[in-house]
Parts: sequence; C-alpha cells; structure tokens
Amino acid sequence: MIAFIVSSIIFGSGNISAPVKILLSLTLTMMIFPTIQISAIDTAKLTEDLVLLSAREVVLGLSLGFLSRLFFFAIGMMGELVSTSIGLGAAQMFNPLMGTNSNTVEQFYTTIATLVFFSLNGHHLVLGAIAESYELIPIAQLKLNMGPFAEMATFAQDMMVMAVKMCAPIIAAILITNIAMGVLGRAVPQINVLVTSMPVTLMIGFVLMFVCIPLLVMEMNSVLDMTQTKLSMVMKALAF
Repeated sequence: MIAFIVSSIIFGSGNISAPVKILLSLTLTMMIFPTIQISAIDTAKLTEDLVLLSAREVVLGLSLGFLSRLFFFAIGMMGELVSTSIGLGAAQMFNPLMGTNSNTVEQFYTTIATLVFFSLNGHHLVLGAIAESYELIPIAQLKLNMGPFAEMATFAQDMMVMAVKMCAPIIAAILITNIAMGVLGRAVPQINVLVTSMPVTLMIGFVLMFVCIPLLVMEMNSVLDMTQTKLSMVMKALAF
C-alpha cells in the first residue's frame, strides 16, 4: 500500500509530507483489509521469506503507481512541446505536483489536468484500483513475468503518442505561422521578422491554447478511461 501511495502522482506529491502518506496508507489498509477474503490467501506461502514477500507487494504497488503517473507525464510532455513551439521553453517555474522545475505552459496544463482528474473522479479510479488489486491478486500470489511490464511499456508509448496528438493542432498552427512570417520577411525585407514573429507567435499560441481547452478536457476523459482499462489489464496479467 505504501509503495502505491508514494509512487502515485497525487498522493505521492512532494507537497504531502511523509507522516501524512504513512497515515493515509494505514487508513486505506484498515478500510480495505475487512474486504479481503482470508480464504484466498495461500497459507502455504506464508512461510516464505518475508523480504521476498514484501518485495512482491512493493513491485505491485510501484507498477500501479507508475501507470497512474503516466496520465500526468503525458500532459507534461504536451506542455513541453507547446511551450517550445511558441518560444516559452526557457520560462521555468516550480511545479509542486511533479516536485521539479517546469515551464509555465506545462504548469498551466498540469493544473488543468489536476482539476479534470478530480472532476472526473480520477481519485476514485486510483482508490478503486487499490481495492481491485487485492481481489485479482491475493496476498503472496503475485506472478512476476514479462507480460505485465510489456503492457506497461506499450501503455507508456500510447500515452506519449496521445500527448503529441493533443498538442498537434497548436504546433501545426505555429509552424504555419512561422512559415508565413518567413515568406513575409522575404517579401518585405524592411520588416524585422525576428522581432515581429515573437509577439505574433505568442498571441496565436495563447489563443489556440484557450480555444482548445474544451477539446483537451474531452481527450483527457478518454485518456482516464484508457488508464482504468490498462490498470485492470496489468493486474490480470500479474495474477495469471
């Protein structure tokens, strides 16, 4: 449980202190423990090395936490691509959710993603995945093989592709703007394109960012559904 809490994007944020994370883990454990079927526990395996048993549970928690983080990693990648295209790649600020420095556009999209995550009950998805993991994978019955890790790698690839798709309209519009400014600079040499293109690019980029927010929210909804499906697939692969 503690491995999942620490590795998940919301509950594992640097803004949440270690005592709070431990208390949250204990609270969730006490809530979920009564629902665990004792008969599902293989008592013959209870004599296994405690370190090995704990390592299996840590691997499961870290795997599920990694999958839950991919949603915000994709949003962060989208923000990086957009900020680079409009010329704000060097505008850095501290991102409390990730615990690192990120550019302003990435921070903007991360804030929207956080609001969408809670508005679409993404936290329920995460907590539900924890409870479902104990149903699909009883204690001490985790099967370690390459199948689940291949699923996670494929999902990470799909999320990166989704990030590029979500920011593709803005990047394409900025590319067309830069081409148009280049043609204008050749047609009218008196215009300083380097000075003129910056405010034009920023204006078009900001307008498109706000115009595309409704479409982005719809896409985030589908990404969260994809995350829920992939979480179930990985847990089933770990169970068999």
